[in-house]
Amino acid sequence: MEWQEGELDANGVRIHYYRRGVGRALVLAHGMTDNGKCWSRLATVLEDRFDIVAYDARYHGLSEAPAAGGFGGGEDLVAVVTALGLEKPALLGHSMGAATVAHAAGLRPELFSCVILEDPPWRDDWSAIRQQPQTPAPDWRALSIEQIVAAGRAQSPLWHPDEFPAWAESKRQFRGPADWRARAIPGIVDWRETVAAIGVPALLLRGGSSERGAIVSAEIAAEAQRLNSRVQTACFAQAGHNVRREAFAPYVAAVSSFLARY
Repeated sequence: MEWQEGELDANGVRIHYYRRGVGRALVLAHGMTDNGKCWSRLATVLEDRFDIVAYDARYHGLSEAPAAGGFGGGEDLVAVVTALGLEKPALLGHSMGAATVAHAAGLRPELFSCVILEDPPWRDDWSAIRQQPQTPAPDWRALSIEQIVAAGRAQSPLWHPDEFPAWAESKRQFRGPADWRARAIPGIVDWRETVAAIGVPALLLRGGSSERGAIVSAEIAAEAQRLNSRVQTACFAQAGHNVRREAFAPYVAAVSSFLARY
């Protein structure tokens, strides 16, 4: 099944989205510098059970890159769900998208049935990180898709080949402001408040390998559960920050089981 594409207005910003599948609504929120199509491999195994909507966050993919303002966070996600008239969708997000999903579930919990959070960037050292000199990001737009794919394969050898086309495309599309690393993203720095406010069942998926970039630690996962009894957790020992890309089969099983319950 191919993606059907469209555009909508989210808080005055033009948002591009992709849609496929049949059944219950499921909205997917991607991570920083990715795009909505980066969910394509997961969509192929869920599309017979879910009406899947994946959208490009502002500054990403084919969505608008506004000259002013920050990242839209949960408010943009709420606008997407409202504009499309989705009835109690489930939400699934990765990294920045996981923080966005958690933020939305605190802002308007009555709109959603449940949320799944794949390694949100919840940590307590953001102030120190922001004060460190930032390594310049590669100039992806100066490279061909083939060159970006090759770099991705060298960096992430555990990923399935199907992950790389959309991932490479997204790198060339990202148009974040020059200081985007220093900008506050809703649901991240104030993650404890975000967790406490989640008003629907939530599944926190984390990787067990810090060497592969896993962010959420066992301690933070435990604290999230203490802050909110609705939060359940699952750890994938061999995966890093990109849990679904490095532990695809058990990830799909965990996601499917949770969605079947809620």
